Amino acid sequence: METTENVGWENYLEAAHKARHLARYADAEKLYEKALAEAEKVMREGVAEAAQLKVHLGLGDLYLSQSSFVQAENSFRRAAALSEKALSKNADVTMAVISDKLGRVYRAQGKFSEVEAYFKRALLLFEKEPAANKMDIAETLEGLADFYRALGKYAQAEPLFQKALSIREELVGVDHASNFNNLNSLALLYHASGKYQQAQPLYERALAIAENSWGPEHPSVATLLNYQAEMFRMMNEFERAEKIHWRALKIRQTHLGLEHPSTAQSLGNLALLFHIQCKCDQAEPLYKALLDIRIRDWGESHMHVAEMLNNLAEVFQDQGRFADAEPLFWRALAITQENMGPEHTSVAKALRNLAELYEEQSNFSEADRLYKWGLELTEQSLGAEHPDVATLLKQYDALHQKMNAKEPD
Repeated sequence: METTENVGWENYLEAAHKARHLARYADAEKLYEKALAEAEKVMREGVAEAAQLKVHLGLGDLYLSQSSFVQAENSFRRAAALSEKALSKNADVTMAVISDKLGRVYRAQGKFSEVEAYFKRALLLFEKEPAANKMDIAETLEGLADFYRALGKYAQAEPLFQKALSIREELVGVDHASNFNNLNSLALLYHASGKYQQAQPLYERALAIAENSWGPEHPSVATLLNYQAEMFRMMNEFERAEKIHWRALKIRQTHLGLEHPSTAQSLGNLALLFHIQCKCDQAEPLYKALLDIRIRDWGESHMHVAEMLNNLAEVFQDQGRFADAEPLFWRALAITQENMGPEHTSVAKALRNLAELYEEQSNFSEADRLYKWGLELTEQSLGAEHPDVATLLKQYDALHQKMNAKEPD
């Protein structure tokens, strides 16, 4: 009888795993529930808990893949409780896996105070058990490293990424597709740290793996090209950046469509690149296309629309087309007030844009009114000692010097 019961829950569990990997999530959940019901019938102490533990781990993975984080947490916590009763020679490995998964769940939920402890516990338990899967260790190292990177703790993240990459290369070789994410993450870390010479060869390695594994036109290739091009822009290598951005845009436009958010991102990156180089005639049509996309996707009054209005207005301002820029800045201000409230710091930034526009046209009285308004909001929101207040005060004082210089003796 017991052997039949074991076969029953194992069969359901195997079928549930297959359904989950095929993204048949509703079917998978039902199969996991049947597996759990059968596992609960097992009579032998320790064996029953081990069976239920495996099912809860599968359920947790299912919920995690669907971003159902509360349910995932409950399943993994249930698995942790069962692991203390299950008869297993590799109990530490099991708890290490569960700790790793809980770390990922808490990060996804934004419970950052919990994340580090769970990843560290997983690593400690893995290190105690010689039978631990080295790839599991690499993935936990990467999970903790990526968490540190997201927090800007680059010095803590770097050696973890490097150790994980070393493990992966030992297990699968230097050119395996599974190395892609690690190489990309480490490149992004160096990129964000301003260590461009260290980031560049990692981007190139990751790009070669992506092209060989998925083809040169795959959307993942475009994502990596986007990061690489942004790095070259920050290095002021504009010609290289532009060439790479165009390639990324072509891939995204072909495979994702003109209306996809990633395609819009590529358009925005190109527009910014042209804007920085004062190539306003090339930036303008791209910003206009983006404005149309944002309005279509988000409506007339969304903050994404305000962002594009500001960008386009700045292009007009740089061209001396003040009459074209002015209504766009005012429209962006109205959208910001509507979305963020009349006293938000974003409103102060919008007022500053308008003040600078009027100052450039020597309309000092209107510039004075807007600078003063923005300064009051910034002091109220951030406090008198904030650097943004100091910057505004400096601009306001410079405006008054111009105004005094224009007054007749």
